[in-house]
Amino acid sequence: MLQTAENGLSDDVVTVIEAPRQSDLMIELIKRLKPQVVVTGIAHFEAVTSSAFVQLLDATGEIGSRLFLDISDHFELSSLPGTIGVLKYLSGTPLPSHAAIVCGLVYSDLEVAFVISEEEAILKALSKTVEILEGNTSLISQYYYGCIFHELLSFQLTDRHPNLERRSEKSKSVEVIGFTTSAISVLSNAELSISDEGYPLVRMDVDQWFLPVPSPVKAAIFESFARQNMTESEIDVTPCIKQFVQTEYGFPTDSGTEFIFSDCSQALFSKLVLCCIQEGGTMCFPDGSNGNYVSVAKFLKANTVHIPTNPERGFKLTEEILIKALETMKKPWVYISGPTINPTGLLYSNQEMENILSACARFGARVVIDTSFSGLEFEYEGRGGWNLGSCLSKISSSGNPSFCVSLLGGLSLKLLSGALKFAFLALNEPILIEAFHSFPGLSKPHCTDKYTIKKLLSLIEQKGGLLDVAMEQIRILENRAKCLKEVLENCGWDVLRPCAGVSMVAKPSFLGKAVKVNHSLKHTGSGEKDATYEIKLTDASLREAVAKTTGLCINSGSWTGIPGYCRFTIALEESEFEQALACLVKFKSIVDN
Repeated sequence: MLQTAENGLSDDVVTVIEAPRQSDLMIELIKRLKPQVVVTGIAHFEAVTSSAFVQLLDATGEIGSRLFLDISDHFELSSLPGTIGVLKYLSGTPLPSHAAIVCGLVYSDLEVAFVISEEEAILKALSKTVEILEGNTSLISQYYYGCIFHELLSFQLTDRHPNLERRSEKSKSVEVIGFTTSAISVLSNAELSISDEGYPLVRMDVDQWFLPVPSPVKAAIFESFARQNMTESEIDVTPCIKQFVQTEYGFPTDSGTEFIFSDCSQALFSKLVLCCIQEGGTMCFPDGSNGNYVSVAKFLKANTVHIPTNPERGFKLTEEILIKALETMKKPWVYISGPTINPTGLLYSNQEMENILSACARFGARVVIDTSFSGLEFEYEGRGGWNLGSCLSKISSSGNPSFCVSLLGGLSLKLLSGALKFAFLALNEPILIEAFHSFPGLSKPHCTDKYTIKKLLSLIEQKGGLLDVAMEQIRILENRAKCLKEVLENCGWDVLRPCAGVSMVAKPSFLGKAVKVNHSLKHTGSGEKDATYEIKLTDASLREAVAKTTGLCINSGSWTGIPGYCRFTIALEESEFEQALACLVKFKSIVDN
């Protein structure tokens, strides 16, 4: 069956042909049609030997086609696994550069997938793609399957078979399709994981919680694993999430509201971007938004617009600026981080949000409010919360009918645990709900995660206990923010003081100067003069310069969307935070010298 994909996801026309799995028929199609990419599996009766796989390798290699072979149906995690011809082939022969093996591990509702490739460029590109669109794989999921593999491999009979030596075969050099120019550009500029090359890095560029996990959280996680035969009601998190969004943000819910859950808020946001593209909309990001979400939209080739923010108000979005931006825009989708703004750590008040929503309603914008970084306000008492229900009721009658508000959130920071990965999305618009479910491939939380989340949310509602622990951790974050602000100012940075959350921004006074950096972190301090090169400090180069001279990773102004302002996260381990401060002092001395 031949399909032409022209659904707005790309300017390119992609022709998709659904082909049979039987290798002889597949190979015949490959030879006749010469596709650029082949994604296929192997029929069960051909999976035992490697002959069908070898024929697929030869056929795709001859015409320069990329081969992605899915062996999920044949991969069995048991003490008596069946023979898989593909793995038998890999044990004795290197995998050609044009081919990769894909496998999904699924046990109950816990899924992890992996890719086997021997081409470094493909592995790097795929890992960055996953990091952009899906975030990081849940630690619980990784550890679960890690334990299974460890236990299965521990029961091998030693010396039962001699170790096979893989023969080295020189494959023909054939040009194959690579990533698009636009994709490579996004991956290069997304400020994702920096390779440490064996050198320890200090990560102030990730939205993760590295502070000690409180005892109540540990107890809830342990209980979720110890429990067996959990009932559906014990893992149904919808009622408590509904109560949570009503209590925290006054978000209105009714029988038409649908809650969707995933391991990571980025995965949910990726699907929302696809909905925007399908609708022919434009994603609008205020300057000073989470750079990871901007990268998601750009990678998926959505139409994106950056809306200026007010420097005098801490780079917040204002009603006046928003109205001016939306006046000439068709089908706008507006992304807003709040109440806590990532990356600045400032807060939108209830009145500010009401003004913003009024402007969006006037032009029929679809609004995505991201609460993932909220819940850690330094001055909680007397802060006053949001009442979105009241705001929306005031503007619903006068607003454009296409106006709607979706609430995106994550609970890792709120529940003070980097080990738990849980995100939610609340949708009220039927058309949007239908569009969202038309895009498959959403990784959902395991039942143990749901049990833990439900337990912890009930504990937060009670006085004392986890709530007291949360206040203690917030005091730690507040003190760290003050300490980091002081060090940054002493090192020549202009700091925007945060009010909440785990990140803050600052602008260096030394942009335009030049520093010498090492090609590799391994050479830092080694005295090898020929290993250095000079960098002029700009928005685009500052991150690289800081990392290669001190080992400290920060986000640059290119990531924050605020020219000149870098982002620093503070939810690090104590020793790492102290090391980060020392790195900043060290970089100042390098700049001065």
